[in-house]
Amino acid sequence: MCAAMGVWALVGTAQAASCGMFGLTVNSPSVLGAVEQKVGCTFTSTRWFVDWKRPFPGQAALQFFKTPGRQLELSWQPRIRLGENKYKGVTYRAIAAGEHDAYIRGFARSIRTTGRTIPITFAPEMNGDWGAYQLSARNTPQDFKRAWLRLHRIFREEKANVRWVWSPNIIYPTMRSNYRALYPGDAYVDEVGLDGYNWGTTNPWNRWKTFAQTFDQSYRAVKKITNKPMQLGELSSVEKGGNKAAWIRNMCQVLPSYPQVRKVFWFHVVDRNVDWRLTTSQAALDAFKACIRKQS
Repeated sequence: MCAAMGVWALVGTAQAASCGMFGLTVNSPSVLGAVEQKVGCTFTSTRWFVDWKRPFPGQAALQFFKTPGRQLELSWQPRIRLGENKYKGVTYRAIAAGEHDAYIRGFARSIRTTGRTIPITFAPEMNGDWGAYQLSARNTPQDFKRAWLRLHRIFREEKANVRWVWSPNIIYPTMRSNYRALYPGDAYVDEVGLDGYNWGTTNPWNRWKTFAQTFDQSYRAVKKITNKPMQLGELSSVEKGGNKAAWIRNMCQVLPSYPQVRKVFWFHVVDRNVDWRLTTSQAALDAFKACIRKQS
């Protein structure tokens, strides 16, 4: 899922203990603080989304880093916003051909000025058949890999400290490419990831799935490709169609059997009228708090 999020000034003051491996995707700094108060811990890793042609939000990032221990991660989406929920995709072929080099170099230089290392997930869910930039006859897996390598080279030339995160969507029936065809190679990837959601019964073509049912098959498929550290870059469950608290408990039970996973980002956003937030019920919140306690 690819959210539309604005750039905002991020602030932070006193911190509680860390939420461990869990990070949070939010669209407002006040939301981040409010959730941390409710769960009683600090999400040291926070993610936001940046669309193509938008500058790296350097001042906001520097403000964010003033809070000790904070780690910013970016999902960089090759799409241009045309209006409310309207986007134009930027083809991987055009990126690979050098048509966007000036923008990319400017982005890299802005990251360099922070003096920090920023993990970047380029084109999250690139294997999807939705959205503005996913695969097509003119946006092939080979085009994607060539674009990735060009980005990697430019950032290296600009001496921008980044960690490249490759993060497809979980396997689904109409997937347009397998993982191996899309993987740029260990020399060009620092971390791998997976995005996965339990949609419950929010639409006619989905059914309730446990955490294990959501991720097991895809986790095994990625492990066959690489031993790189893994994150679950986008993760959430709805309430409709089952028991969200039980879903979270299953997540907490299953995660130790995924030793490659080092970070898990809960997608705490209402997106296209679907409420993915962690705080949709007290039962869900309590289950998450219990999971944090179990980790520590």
